[in-house]
Amino acid sequence: MDDKKITNEANEAASSVEIKVLLSDLWRGVIKFGWIAIVLAVVFGGFQFYRSYVRFVPEYTVTATFTVQTENKVLSGKGGVSAYSFYYNRDTADQLATVFPFVVGNSVLKMQVCDDLGVLVMPATVTAKCVTGTNMVTLTAQGDDPELTYKTLLSVIDNYSSVADYIIGRTKLLMINEPVLPTSPSNRMAWQKSVITTAAVGLLLGVAWIMIYAILRKTIRTKEDIRNILNQHCIGILPQVIFKKYRREINTDIILTNPLIGSGFMESLRLLRTSVQSALKDGEKTVIVTSTAPNEGKSIVTTNLAAIFARSEKKVLVIDCDLRNSGIAFVLRNEELKTVRTDKESKFSISHIETLDFDLLTFDSSPVSLQRVIRTSGMADMLDGLKAEYDIILIDTPPCGVISDAAIIAGAADAILYVIRQDAVMQNSIRSGINMLLETDARFLGCILNGAAGGLGGYGSYYKYGGYHKYYRYGYGKSGYGQKDKGRRYRS
Repeated sequence: MDDKKITNEANEAASSVEIKVLLSDLWRGVIKFGWIAIVLAVVFGGFQFYRSYVRFVPEYTVTATFTVQTENKVLSGKGGVSAYSFYYNRDTADQLATVFPFVVGNSVLKMQVCDDLGVLVMPATVTAKCVTGTNMVTLTAQGDDPELTYKTLLSVIDNYSSVADYIIGRTKLLMINEPVLPTSPSNRMAWQKSVITTAAVGLLLGVAWIMIYAILRKTIRTKEDIRNILNQHCIGILPQVIFKKYRREINTDIILTNPLIGSGFMESLRLLRTSVQSALKDGEKTVIVTSTAPNEGKSIVTTNLAAIFARSEKKVLVIDCDLRNSGIAFVLRNEELKTVRTDKESKFSISHIETLDFDLLTFDSSPVSLQRVIRTSGMADMLDGLKAEYDIILIDTPPCGVISDAAIIAGAADAILYVIRQDAVMQNSIRSGINMLLETDARFLGCILNGAAGGLGGYGSYYKYGGYHKYYRYGYGKSGYGQKDKGRRYRS
């Protein structure tokens, strides 16, 4: 019974986490794609307004109300003079209600009206409505020209009797309400309702897009995701670093010598150093640091991990093996480097960074030359020689999801650290990168969850961890992977 209760509680907790994750994804979708919903609403609403405006045709209405008098046969026979009287009974009224609309729509009457007006087609639509049980009739003419509509109704009234005589006998119209020339349209451009409805459709399409984005979003967000989805150990978590905005320019370098990075990041670095140090076995000194995709912060992790190791009185070396787009070069762009050794045969140089107290190895060769080094025993020989001089060697490699350099270098290294930026890369891509590295001889130490943010969405009006990408972007295109990076410079 207790086991069942525990299982139910676990399932409820898992469901609660899934709901929170979905809400978080929805919020991120609103932040990222909310503008699409707004744009769709404006475009749809604007288009409908344009349609309503263009297609709007003003309509003018003219009416006349009268009674229909039928011929009194008794009086009309006397003296040879036809007489009319207000004569009708229930049957006559019902017949009038049926026949009168037919008379108005008769083709003969329409031809006579067209002749009167000098047109080929009736310029207005004429309808008749009879009050049930009476001989009262209302004629209504509707058209887009006020004067022609008015004349059409007058012509129908004038020519009506000539047609009606053959259908209901001789009649006479006694006018109650005279027709009046209209001065304004009887209809209005009712665009508000249609525009609002259409704009709502556009907004709903945008919301649907956000929901699809949230449902299909399969990224890594927590260390539990690393354990449950990737089946890997989370060796450390580095929080998102946020710099508040100031009117003056501030130092936004994500490096532990910057006092503005906060104590949370420093404490996380110390915990990461302890975890890595505990995970390394005796004799293991060379560790590659890689990620799945660009912009996951592996170079920042490498630099700060090296600096925090150096503070524990370790002799540390960082090797920059990412010649195509060096993230290390950008992170250390404001640091002073002092060259301590140059190896012309292997075409590399080692510099010391005084403020961070670790050494940096950079290759003087082109990416093509570096490929020859890492694809031969030259890399392994170089690392074996450096192990005798350093306590720990961190190797910053290109993302393994972009090119295979990381897997090749891992063959000469002892261990692997895999950086995963929170909610940045799809799970399948991360899994493929890890599986590729697991096939090497290096031991997989675990994953580092980088840029972890608290709250529902983790967004705010601040400079955030990774904000340096507005100055430097690791990607494809003219300034992307495989291209010459003009901004890659070390200060020496």
